[in-house]
Amino acid sequence: MEYTIPIQEEKVKPHQVTTLHMVCALAFLGTGAIIAVYNYTIPGWGIALLCEGLLLVGLTMFRNKWVLQPQVNRIFRVVQLLTAIAVAGYSFLQHWKVPEGVFGVLSLCLAFALYWEKSVGETLNVIIDEGGIHLPVTARKRLIEWKEVENVVLRHGTLSVNCVDDRLFQWTARANKIEVADLEQFCAALVSKHETEKEEDW
Repeated sequence: MEYTIPIQEEKVKPHQVTTLHMVCALAFLGTGAIIAVYNYTIPGWGIALLCEGLLLVGLTMFRNKWVLQPQVNRIFRVVQLLTAIAVAGYSFLQHWKVPEGVFGVLSLCLAFALYWEKSVGETLNVIIDEGGIHLPVTARKRLIEWKEVENVVLRHGTLSVNCVDDRLFQWTARANKIEVADLEQFCAALVSKHETEKEEDW
């Protein structure tokens, strides 16, 4: 028997996407300004980087809903990644340690963001089966074993998992066709089955 309960929590949170856009904008602004003012060999590149940072700040602040659209956001991420790689590569060739490190790390973050943000809008689930309670990928702990569980309650659209060590996990459930009584009876039976496995100090 397995119960899959869809929850309201989002895998990719809009404020996280916006924050990375602003981090990129500030990095481009700062680096562009320094290159434009202090580097006499490539001031044009500094101005271009400065303009890209200013454009990104403006769009993120005043057209954020448009920027957060998955197709638009992906284009921005690709441009940001290419820019960060270019700056990191040029800094490496010029032996500029600080911008090399900053844009190297930023490139890795952007590459991960491209992968992670593909799942925007994906529904997260809590899965309950005989092996335990499997938490969504955003949770720090992915599995709660039955020996850790005190009880499981699904009431008024909220799924609550009470643990024997006083931890409490709660999620707002999406609409589903799960029979609450059957779910709670299933969980109670498994909690009772693993009662003898509980730690003595719990």
